[in-house]
Amino acid sequence: MAEEAEELRALREQPAPRIVPFQDGDKDGSSPDPSTKSSSTWKQQLLAGCSPTKRLPILSWIRRYEVEDALSDLIAGVTLGLTMIPQSIAYATIAGLPSQYGLYAAFMGSLVYVFCGTVREVSIGPTSLMSLLTLQYTAGRPLQYVIVLAFTSGLVELAMGIFRLGFLVCLISVPVTSAFTSATALIIIGAQLGNLLGLPRASTDGGFFATVWSVLHRLPDTAPGDATLGIGCMVILIALQYLPRLVPAGRNRRLHRILWYVSLARNALVVLLATLLAHHLSDTPGGVPFRLSGRVEPGIPTFEWPVQGVTANGTTTTFLEITAELGSGLLLVPLVAVLANVAIAKAFAADGGAVDATQELIALGLCNVIGACFRAMPTTGAFTRSAVSHASGVRTPLSGLYSALLTLLALGVLTPYFYYIPRATLAAVLIVAVASMLDLALVRRLPRSPASLADLLAWTVCFAVCLVRGVEVGLLCGMAVSLLEPLRHWVWPRAHCTTNPSHRLIRPHLGLLYPGVDRLRAVVLAEARAHRAPIVLDCAQFVALDYSAVRALRELADEVERLGGTLRLANVRATWQQALQLHETTDHPAGTWVFRRPEGSAPPVVAQQAAGEGGTGMMHDCIGLGWIVYV
Repeated sequence: MAEEAEELRALREQPAPRIVPFQDGDKDGSSPDPSTKSSSTWKQQLLAGCSPTKRLPILSWIRRYEVEDALSDLIAGVTLGLTMIPQSIAYATIAGLPSQYGLYAAFMGSLVYVFCGTVREVSIGPTSLMSLLTLQYTAGRPLQYVIVLAFTSGLVELAMGIFRLGFLVCLISVPVTSAFTSATALIIIGAQLGNLLGLPRASTDGGFFATVWSVLHRLPDTAPGDATLGIGCMVILIALQYLPRLVPAGRNRRLHRILWYVSLARNALVVLLATLLAHHLSDTPGGVPFRLSGRVEPGIPTFEWPVQGVTANGTTTTFLEITAELGSGLLLVPLVAVLANVAIAKAFAADGGAVDATQELIALGLCNVIGACFRAMPTTGAFTRSAVSHASGVRTPLSGLYSALLTLLALGVLTPYFYYIPRATLAAVLIVAVASMLDLALVRRLPRSPASLADLLAWTVCFAVCLVRGVEVGLLCGMAVSLLEPLRHWVWPRAHCTTNPSHRLIRPHLGLLYPGVDRLRAVVLAEARAHRAPIVLDCAQFVALDYSAVRALRELADEVERLGGTLRLANVRATWQQALQLHETTDHPAGTWVFRRPEGSAPPVVAQQAAGEGGTGMMHDCIGLGWIVYV
């Protein structure tokens, strides 16, 4: 979105009126009363979640739709369509698909989101991330694999929405997201260098470096016509990108806006001019000196349920066998799609309130499920196109209807002319578009406070593995490394120890869960051996306890008592006091709690002495196994 940043800042001076999507709560927009919410039954909540206005947000804002809104949406929809059509054709080439599959996805994604979407700016369709992931899992396989991938991704997204699993995207940190998108941009640029230079297609499965090395090795085979056209298109695209800066908005706002519209339509303009040039040269004796896209199938395919197999080379592969071969793509593709879509929704809905993440997941799932029935590739929200919608003054999601109609017009009327689109031009469009995804500047900020070296390590691992082994493996590795930092705080919890006249105070910095039990036990026992004063464990900063921690605290109290000390708990939540079986002590310091011992049981010190005097001999062994035995 970097290329739209300046225009967005200028146009935000006069923001368009907003039609507020449907929100939970009272009619006046206030949040529901907590007592009312707590008294509602699960059946009432289920019925409210399934209400038509909740799951079809269009029923909420369409009643307030006005002529002015329709005009604004028409301008935004047409502007978006001019950006979406060339991008969709180009993104289909990334996935190794015929051009029409990108247009199918753009049409169905825009149309379905009109009825189910909650954020006016979001544009659903093919993206560079989805295209590259689609290529990773379906390269060299029949087209039915792409349809099944889109269908199953939609089902997973629907399930995440129904069961409210959108929080899973929080497992992907910002450094990992940055590394993933940056590596994706480099991989796409490397893959398009061959088309830009007119080199014959070579099958290289060794990752980004193998692709670049293959291009460098074949540089003598560069086609002059493709290289000249491709580099020339890149120069024009970059020049048009900065065109509005020639006339600042403060000097002449009308002229600035005209130049801004020209800049937004730069992809369509470049593709149109290159196509006209190729069509003209096709009638000359010398022919077209660069490679063309080829025939594009016109129209929208008929509805076809995607849960069926495919027959290739005399072998029939069933639907379940296809899903088994897609493997991790069934989870990774929808996870990345949800990450992108929710991030865009939050970014553009920041001025209008919270995002209904559940509805966004359901909308995205429906876009992919319904789209797969019309042979669409996997889709999600696009940052650049959403920025175009925002800057174009979009009022409601209905702008997507005009974009869909423009895409349908292209499929029905313009497909014969898509044959003349040069591949070098599409490569130039893709390279310039994804170049803004490179976020290498983040690397300089990660080692500085408040970031940490763990963030830098996660970025480096994700970026390197994506380039070497593929984006799906790199994303998983980056997630694993980034999760080590929060896990470290739970496995090795920090504790602050202070000495008071009457006791020794230990204040852990986090909650106590099973990974950190041994660490806290070592700290408490070390203090108990070094100081004979009572040990007070301050639980004020505890945010969570699990069964292992509850049981370990009781065992720890017995171990401290065997060492001749006393373990007391302070600032214990009322809800935890019963679970821990505590009772308040009258000894100093006041307000502390000790564990309640069953009647008739001897203290651990006495039990240990009894075992040493010829008792059962079970106490030491059971304590070593982590059990508590009262004798």
